Amino acid sequence: MKFKLFIFFLFLIIWTAAPAQSFKWQADLEKVNANGFYKIALSPQILSKTDNTDLSDIRIFEKDKEIAYLIRKIADSIYLKDTTGLKLAHYTAIPAPSVTVRADKVNQRTIVQIDFKANYQVDKIILNLAGFRYYRRNAWLTEINPLIRDKKNLYLEDRMVNFIISSGKQPVIELSGENRYKKLFLIIDNEDSAPLLIKNIRAYQKNIELITYLEKDKRFVIKTGQQNMLLPRYDLSYFNDSISNAVPFIGVSGFKMQADQEQVRDSSSIKKSWMWTAIGLLILFLGYLSYFMVKDMQRKK
Repeated sequence: MKFKLFIFFLFLIIWTAAPAQSFKWQADLEKVNANGFYKIALSPQILSKTDNTDLSDIRIFEKDKEIAYLIRKIADSIYLKDTTGLKLAHYTAIPAPSVTVRADKVNQRTIVQIDFKANYQVDKIILNLAGFRYYRRNAWLTEINPLIRDKKNLYLEDRMVNFIISSGKQPVIELSGENRYKKLFLIIDNEDSAPLLIKNIRAYQKNIELITYLEKDKRFVIKTGQQNMLLPRYDLSYFNDSISNAVPFIGVSGFKMQADQEQVRDSSSIKKSWMWTAIGLLILFLGYLSYFMVKDMQRKK
């Protein structure tokens, strides 16, 4: 009987602590007028809502039916005009980050903190600088605040990418891989020169699209935001070359949190309180069980 009570309390704690596994976000796809293949642009705002950097948690549904899709990267842009000569045709602008500039006089550096509004996929950063007519500085990016020292009173160094900024050429920083960032630090080594003026910083994401077959007058939704999912394996992936890149785009109406996720979020504080209560009860029960085990051993002796 005591063992069964122990199992019951253990199960209660695991159930209380385990998060609900379901899609957190969903949005409606624009209705189509004809059956066929369509493109869905995965904007920075959409990607920031995915939980898996490989996009394995994206799904399209028509009611309860899962709809196959293809993922294509670096597709032709319909969002950004290349007015700077910086080859931005395959990139989409990320909402402008906030920029905080600090002078690290001890180490003769300028530290620029770049704060994004969400966990965006950052593939390119363009700096708009001002200052002297001629300059050439070493610089690098890091995710770690360079003003924080370790236990040995040393500044932390974790350089993601090193580059040189110089007059006559606008600095462009290329990042590779699955780069989801909400905060970055740009460090400029000034040596004995005066600091440069950081006018603004722009960030971009490589264009990513979904291609899927939709039917007219049906309602389709796109869902995302679920951890530990695997990339789906659809038959459609074998016919990537058979689908033209000229298929039309359709819009995605604003993402909203699913109703069950709102309930989970609203009750999270209650669940935490209940979890600690359950842990306390389990500790009391274990103490009670240990006491009687010792008593039984003494009795047998």
